[in-house]
Amino acid sequence: MMRALKVTFVLFAGSRLLIFLFLAVGQPDRIHYLDHQFQLANPVLDRFIYYDSYNYAQMVSEGYAEDRLAAFFPLFPLLVKGVVDLLGADVYWAGFVLSNLFFACSLWLFYRLMDRRGLSERVKILTLSILAFFPSSYFFSAFYTESFFLFLALLAFRLWEGGRRRAAYVVGGLAALTRIVGIWIPLAFFLERMIRRKGDVRDFAWASASGLMFSVYPVYLWIAKGDPLLFLKVMAPDYGRHSTIPFFPIYEDILTFIKQARDYGLIEPIIVFHLILFGIFLDYLISTARRQRKGEDVSWSEPIYTFGLILMPLCSVLIQPVNIPSHGFMRYFLTVFPLFIFLGKRADQVLTRADRKSLSRCFVVWKGLIYLTLFMWVILSVYNLLSLRHKGFIA
Repeated sequence: MMRALKVTFVLFAGSRLLIFLFLAVGQPDRIHYLDHQFQLANPVLDRFIYYDSYNYAQMVSEGYAEDRLAAFFPLFPLLVKGVVDLLGADVYWAGFVLSNLFFACSLWLFYRLMDRRGLSERVKILTLSILAFFPSSYFFSAFYTESFFLFLALLAFRLWEGGRRRAAYVVGGLAALTRIVGIWIPLAFFLERMIRRKGDVRDFAWASASGLMFSVYPVYLWIAKGDPLLFLKVMAPDYGRHSTIPFFPIYEDILTFIKQARDYGLIEPIIVFHLILFGIFLDYLISTARRQRKGEDVSWSEPIYTFGLILMPLCSVLIQPVNIPSHGFMRYFLTVFPLFIFLGKRADQVLTRADRKSLSRCFVVWKGLIYLTLFMWVILSVYNLLSLRHKGFIA
């Protein structure tokens, strides 16, 4: 327990302090704000209030006063509203503090989840470090739902592995009321039971209960707005996001990559990073399939959850003047925790191989590749933070 708390504190404090200093020190005199953004009086808080933060704040104060707000699910704004009403706190401060609190709790819960699985200490620290210092981990501290959703997802899987199926389904239902992709949590649990041929009446009942929890929001929209699917219908006219065939944005990314390289000789770094992330996802699926073929016991709920959370954001494309078809992918990637465990294990394997090659002739080359990879990772993080400093960042 103490070890988990210590690791959590060091990684949380270190990563948040780095982001805070980078955004706070040497700010330009004039920051670029989009039309729907404004500058808060507190310069520190202003750096973590961004894009959707304004929509969440409006929901806390006005509810679903405008149809366009139906795109945002209600649980996190309701939680923020509870803190605001109970403590009389400023809505932006409440959202900021809650996001950081849930991120700290997520790191602790993530450590405990990996500890239960018997992963080595180095894998646990590598996994949490990759998550905490991820190029888009800024959103864990911003007034966004990433931290809260990650906490609920980790809690649901922790309960599931502990044999508390009913509680896991319920927490999955809460995640579905936070973000639409949350429906993949109870669905993953239910499908795993079916794959293992262990499904029973209780699984049907608890999965149905999770579905009923999710249906609360469409029913509310039906009663209040007259349209239970309004949360889907506002995406195109109000936010420029249009449905498309699965993974089509990645195909568009590849075409954009080729066009930029041919016409300008310069490539948008975020597109490169999105393609790398998609490659990690494919590597994870292939690795899981190989493990299953070798006869290893695969917990199918995690691959199903991973596939669902990667699939859904890549089933829509943003139509606006940004040359990033997979807009937002690096932010959505943040809550797919099985991929971070996968990266942690991969990093551990690389370090182990480097140790074994310490006496070989190619040791210097091997170490050089490791440091080059680390350098590129840092460069991408710096690029994202530089963009955020001007409030013109496209995640």
